[in-house]
Amino acid sequence: MRTGHFVKGLFTLGFVLLSIAPLPIWAQQAANRGRANVNGVSLYYEIYGQGAPLVIIHGGPGLDHTYLLPQLLKLADHYRLIFYDQRGSGNSTGTVDSASMTIGTFVRDLDGLRAALKLDTINLLGHSWGGLLAMEYACTFPTRVGKIILENSAGPTSEWELPLGRNRESRRTPADSVALVKIMGSAGFAKRAPPAMEQFARVFFRSYFHNQSLADSLTLTFSQETAKNILPIFAFMGRQIASYDLRPELRKLECPVLIIAGDDDPIPLSYAEQTHELIHGSKLVVLKDCGHFSFIEAPRRFLSACDDFLSDAK
Repeated sequence: MRTGHFVKGLFTLGFVLLSIAPLPIWAQQAANRGRANVNGVSLYYEIYGQGAPLVIIHGGPGLDHTYLLPQLLKLADHYRLIFYDQRGSGNSTGTVDSASMTIGTFVRDLDGLRAALKLDTINLLGHSWGGLLAMEYACTFPTRVGKIILENSAGPTSEWELPLGRNRESRRTPADSVALVKIMGSAGFAKRAPPAMEQFARVFFRSYFHNQSLADSLTLTFSQETAKNILPIFAFMGRQIASYDLRPELRKLECPVLIIAGDDDPIPLSYAEQTHELIHGSKLVVLKDCGHFSFIEAPRRFLSACDDFLSDAK
């Protein structure tokens, strides 16, 4: 056989093998999409993968689960990932008012989702505001939680809010400040049109990154509901976040907890350290040169820390 034909044959064989090799689970379509009717609302969820259930609690308040995609889907190779949209956002329903926008309501929604999916216990991964919900849920329903991952989470008390605001503003470039004013003055923003609200969020969150150019990697595809409700939900829940203290309850937690923090998160590292000190036996992983979205800025280190923790038999 001539060398050229041999090389061509190898190339063809390699192409065929690649084409028939199964894609990793995270690259496939969602195995299950559905709705759970809980507490008077319909919560939209998507399930990927198989294995131990890991409920992903998105941040915000007012965002939906889509900003965590596709990066977190890589965990679906080993775990059953359950993403859901909190009430009033994404594809979930819910009235946005002072009666329904409470931490207690959101915690009961999460437990209603657990029950609807017929799960006795759940593992939790909460990002940012979702980390606070994960802690609140574990303190309220300690026997229904397996393991918890707090990723770039809110702190154990409301004290983190002020330094976050200061750091966010001091890190924002003059150009981004001008851009935000321009967006807020646009007709699209006044109508809460998804493109305008997505553009606003992208510029707003840029100062949350250590490497601000990576903000463009953040998936922002708002539904009509998210675009309409993100600011009022943030306002209502902001009042809830302004005054809480979980320290007594966190000291009682017995489930395994992993705390992942970026050393350049606008939420100062000291709050992750406080949570670590409060929760007996917890593990703290600090990612260098990383801001608030560690699954984007340090994906390999983030995923490795999660996998090591979840696969540990202890």
